[in-house]
Amino acid sequence: MNAAVDAPESGAANPRPDTAADLRSPTPPGLESGIGFRLGRAHRRLRSAWESRIADLGLTSAQAAVVRAVAEQPGTGLRELARKLRADPMNVKRLADSLERGGLLRSTNDPADRRRRVLLPTAEGMAVSDRLSGRAVTWNAHLEGLLGPTDLATLQALLDRLEAGIVAQAGPETAPVRHPVRIGRRGTSNAARGAAPGARGRDV
Repeated sequence: MNAAVDAPESGAANPRPDTAADLRSPTPPGLESGIGFRLGRAHRRLRSAWESRIADLGLTSAQAAVVRAVAEQPGTGLRELARKLRADPMNVKRLADSLERGGLLRSTNDPADRRRRVLLPTAEGMAVSDRLSGRAVTWNAHLEGLLGPTDLATLQALLDRLEAGIVAQAGPETAPVRHPVRIGRRGTSNAARGAAPGARGRDV
């Protein structure tokens, strides 16, 4: 057999058998380096910092979100509100009930569908929502100062892409995982007086 034909050309890559290193699976990332873990940790820290800014209003971040959502869209139903907040409907109902007892929201039957309960802000609820919105502007400006406008815009664009990708795979109507509503850290306040134990959840 002609050795000149059978021999590999000079400089050609010689196939080699797989080594043990090649057969090993990639090392999984540590817990704290996972994107889900880091996003969750950042969310918890953001929530805690935001709640410290609204502590004098006697509201948790979850209650504040419900008040603002109803003030922005009066007459919204519980299911629509739960979809907007991407939250469990029963958790949203408990939050709405506590805010209604606290005098910030009121509920009534939809004239077009008596089976449908809609939420409306009271005058006090609108005033609280206005205060929350003003503080949100200051809070967002603070976050922009930490990152800078360019990096903040990049972060928002990346979050949009990440969320859109997840929704594309799971579907937009995927129900959120049901979690029990947690008891708020603070006791009954003027903003949520009369709330039942466990009704003042920190998470929507």
